[in-house]
Amino acid sequence: MVRMGLGMALVLAPLQLILGDVHGLQTATYQPAKIAAIEAHWDGTKPADLVLFAIPNEAEERNDFEISIPGAASLLITHEWAGTFPGLKQFKPEDRPPVLLPFFGFRLMVGIGLWFIALALVGGYLWARGRLFESRRWLWAASVSWPLGFIAILAGWTTTEVGRQPWVVTGFLRTADAASPVPAETVLSSLVMFIIVYAIIFTAGIVYMNRLINRGPVLQAPSGIEHGQPSRPISGATETGPEGLDEAAQTGRA
Repeated sequence: MVRMGLGMALVLAPLQLILGDVHGLQTATYQPAKIAAIEAHWDGTKPADLVLFAIPNEAEERNDFEISIPGAASLLITHEWAGTFPGLKQFKPEDRPPVLLPFFGFRLMVGIGLWFIALALVGGYLWARGRLFESRRWLWAASVSWPLGFIAILAGWTTTEVGRQPWVVTGFLRTADAASPVPAETVLSSLVMFIIVYAIIFTAGIVYMNRLINRGPVLQAPSGIEHGQPSRPISGATETGPEGLDEAAQTGRA
């Protein structure tokens, strides 16, 4: 199972980086305000820096505590160091999305994606060297990384849905005009019920899976079964486990 998952990650994790770049270029074309919010890019008259960290200040139309790479955002979006793309100041305030959630949601999603790429590449190297199951650090990192995929999905969903505001169809239909006439209390109560039900289901599933993992595989042969059934030879391997196969080999019946 580890090899199967790692093999998929070696292909799909780097591929996701390429697909994300393609999707980003499409978003820049059809939803430029979302890209401006994701990059916390205010002034579209000059090349955009790639903001690694900042606190977007919407009231002052600037970034506080910014750490950035000059021109790198322009390179990613336009594929030119000196390229430009619209900034938030080029949109009316009522046509701008909230900046904070798309900005941090995107960075959380990308950061998790880069972690999975690094985890897959290191795992592939260990696999090629025959040390995949001897590296306790890699196995530990892989075992605690399983929730990150769900977190990345939620972060990406938040980036997408908040980033397209205040539009349902950018430039044509506003969210306020498309909203159904359902009372807010009804929406809230159904959302709370979904959260409660799924929290119970997922918690029970996680606890059960962790118990199975901690217990480990059961290798002893069930009582009353010696060497499988004549009509199902493979049952000798699946029902007796490694100990049964070793005993059969020693007695010449393997």
